[in-house]
Amino acid sequence: MISKTPAEYVNPYIGTVGHLLTGTRPKTMYPHGAAQIFPNVLPVQHDYYFSDKISSFPVGPLEIMFGSERSENFTDSVSHFDISAVIAHPYLYSVYLEDTHITVLASTTKNCYVYKTVGAKKLFLYSDKITNIFLSDKNISVKLQAGHDLYIKIFFNDHVSFISDKKNAIVLNLPETCEIIAAVSNISFDKADEIYHKEAADKSFDTIADESKNVWNSLLGKIRISGGSEDKKTVYYTSLYRSFGKMTDMSEYGEYYSGYDNKTHSGNGFYAGDQLWDSFRSMHPLQLLLEPENHKNVLDSYVEMYKQSGAMPSFPGFDGDSPVMLGFHAAALFADGLAKGIDTDYETAYEGLYRNATQITMLPWVADRPATELDRCYYEKGYFPGLEPDREEYIPEVHDFENRQCVAVTLEHAYDDWCVAQLARHLGKKDDYRFFMKRAKNYVNVYNKSIGFMAPKNINGEWIKDYDPMLSGGQGGRAYFAECNAYTFNFSVWHDIEGLAELMGGKDALCDRLDELFTTPCLPNKYTFLRQFPDSTGLMGMFCMGNEPSFHIPYFYNYCGKPWMTQRRMRTIMDIWFTNSPLGICGDEDGGAMSSWFAFSAIGLYPVCPGKSEYAVSSPIFDNIEISVEGGSFRISAIGAGDGKRYIQSAKLNGKELNRAFIDHKDIVSGGELILEMGHMPNRSWGVENN
Repeated sequence: MISKTPAEYVNPYIGTVGHLLTGTRPKTMYPHGAAQIFPNVLPVQHDYYFSDKISSFPVGPLEIMFGSERSENFTDSVSHFDISAVIAHPYLYSVYLEDTHITVLASTTKNCYVYKTVGAKKLFLYSDKITNIFLSDKNISVKLQAGHDLYIKIFFNDHVSFISDKKNAIVLNLPETCEIIAAVSNISFDKADEIYHKEAADKSFDTIADESKNVWNSLLGKIRISGGSEDKKTVYYTSLYRSFGKMTDMSEYGEYYSGYDNKTHSGNGFYAGDQLWDSFRSMHPLQLLLEPENHKNVLDSYVEMYKQSGAMPSFPGFDGDSPVMLGFHAAALFADGLAKGIDTDYETAYEGLYRNATQITMLPWVADRPATELDRCYYEKGYFPGLEPDREEYIPEVHDFENRQCVAVTLEHAYDDWCVAQLARHLGKKDDYRFFMKRAKNYVNVYNKSIGFMAPKNINGEWIKDYDPMLSGGQGGRAYFAECNAYTFNFSVWHDIEGLAELMGGKDALCDRLDELFTTPCLPNKYTFLRQFPDSTGLMGMFCMGNEPSFHIPYFYNYCGKPWMTQRRMRTIMDIWFTNSPLGICGDEDGGAMSSWFAFSAIGLYPVCPGKSEYAVSSPIFDNIEISVEGGSFRISAIGAGDGKRYIQSAKLNGKELNRAFIDHKDIVSGGELILEMGHMPNRSWGVENN
């Protein structure tokens, strides 16, 4: 059998059917690239895989479509296609449009959309955001207003002829075979021209696709795997590919446009577009491990966003911070970078994070608003207060649908406070360090020992009455939690697992609560539960693999002396919920969050607490793994893992016996070898030291 390159293993159609909510899209793009191609389909639906017509292709916000001689407009060009005949890779997309008898191939550079057509006679371009159009016989310039001015120059490898120009549309005649390159700039037409000449001029479509393939092979090849099924290799490299879609590099050869002050700046490596509540947990740590120099650019970009806007973003979009989710998890990015040796301007970052922690409201889905009386309750009493179900909301800033999420807010801000404390200690701010470390213990204030669950208190310090840990809180539990219930958020204390265990009655009690999580059935039944908690997909008991607050939970067994249970749970989760199929991602992808969890977990490592330098060790699904790092390579040998041996019998790290279920970041990036002897039955004495 001819071996595949890592990029050839990638199947972008994995996860394009959602388990309950939204499936993902099959993108062709560069890592962190601004140009991203996926066909626009009809009918528009959450399950991308099931649509059977293509309506257009993207060039940024501009839509383009290819038509036959009989095509008069966009509608005439919509065509059926057969999903089984599509070729899809990160570097190449190819489809045959059955109704118009046109083959469309697509690829990208970092900033250019590249198409090749065979059989097309007409090209339609459309957007309601077009403000100006300039035509010549071999290129078109289009200016759009899409939050800010956007400049697109479209180049053809042969002469084209103009048919018509309406307010929001252009129609051109095409030669029988045509190659089209669209360079997109946020700065100017001159910059779009520069992008074209530096990335794509005088290159054929095949050359550009090959270059994209080489870029992906170089990145994906930083983790080399062997010994395991072909399907699992496909799932693995697809997960790696999805882990490097965000953030987007906005720089354009010495300059970049920032939506945080609406200005053009000098510099390279400015990144924007991040779903931080989702991505801080494993996507950013994975990028830090494999692209440390690039991750410095990410941290520097957050500093620049703060300096340009006056606010450290928590869910940064392309045109400013977005009021989405909860917490200020940029604190986690900087704490993790600090713990793992990434250099950046921590002093300025701390300034912005301190403002988030002490002046800005914690209310979810509310961006950069002053603190309210609810926040002052957290400052003074150590918890974010809830509201009794029979009381009408009286705080005008509270989001109508997202509610207070008071317990989740308390837990996630306690973690963020811990992260800020790590920066304070690094910067020699001793009083601040003590202040934030005290607040990092605030999770204690929302744990109700009488019921054994995290629970809401009102502003007077009284537990909310008639509270059901499984079902209280309304849609998505949002009165008290974020998309999940107390069974999940009981374990949202990854910065102080030892303290959580003590709160629950010790390590054995923590293990018992973990077992309870994985075995408690939905009440009153599964379909009623999922109607209230649609984000809680990938259910195993009350454990929901399909949502980010669960990512760290299976690894907690490592901390309470039962690492074989982490190994058991992890292999079951990966076998069931991550497969080479359109249903192969069990929850919303959320910009690479789900995939990055698998990319770590499948090699037997996981950063349970960003901000600490340790990785929990679990059961790999491949026999051999080699990671390219600063020190050369770090190898993991787990012979038999690819054939189903899931339990670690013994381990050696660089030739020395290892009886801890953890290794340090330095162990990896210095290069070396971790040898795991695998077996079919658990060894209950391995990995229990110093946990």
